[in-house]
Amino acid sequence: MSRPKTRHSSCGAARPFCSRAETAYQQLKHDILEGIYIPRQRLVETDIAAQLNVSRATLRVVLTRLQLEGLVEIQPNRGAQVRALSVDEAAEILQAREALEGLVASLAAEKVTAEQLLVLGHLVAEMEQTLGAGDLIGLLPLASRFHQIIIEAANQSVVAQLLDMLHAPLIRHQFRIILVPGRKEASLAEFRDILRCLEKRDAAGAERAMRHHLAQLRRSLHQACRLPVS
Repeated sequence: MSRPKTRHSSCGAARPFCSRAETAYQQLKHDILEGIYIPRQRLVETDIAAQLNVSRATLRVVLTRLQLEGLVEIQPNRGAQVRALSVDEAAEILQAREALEGLVASLAAEKVTAEQLLVLGHLVAEMEQTLGAGDLIGLLPLASRFHQIIIEAANQSVVAQLLDMLHAPLIRHQFRIILVPGRKEASLAEFRDILRCLEKRDAAGAERAMRHHLAQLRRSLHQACRLPVS
């Protein structure tokens, strides 16, 4: 007698689907963040599904996930399009990150390992070299990695997941912020302050330094919007 079929909520019994969906999600997310698909561009299901080699049903799962992350908006009877994040929305996200990353820095000051401190020190040194060479594009991934190491050091999975969702929509605004006069030098000084607090295991100081850094990014975002377009 054959065993009745059962449905599983995990990927265990449907691993091929999960693998295809995850691969498609990662690829489409990458393409949106890299500007291959620009804000307000329609994401035609038949075209995107063919490009990603997935079914339209799988693509809808991917689009729903990206909608939850703020990268896509799905409109009734019109389909999906890349979400255009306004400056006010970006500022609100930075304000939320200020609170969350302040908490993370505080936790990291108590938990960070000697190896992680060494990596953070190397990153700051690389930032100094990159800034000296005038490589603004190269500065951004170093800054992102600096934040990520601190998040890993805090070892707080719920906050890490929240921050991952809040980070992605801001990527397209990063270059505008770094172009604000004096911002790149100020960011480097702020990273040094954060690192010093972590090295001293100063939880309150680390939180203050991180919150100050994010608050300055928010102010620079508003300033960037007032700069003339070259």
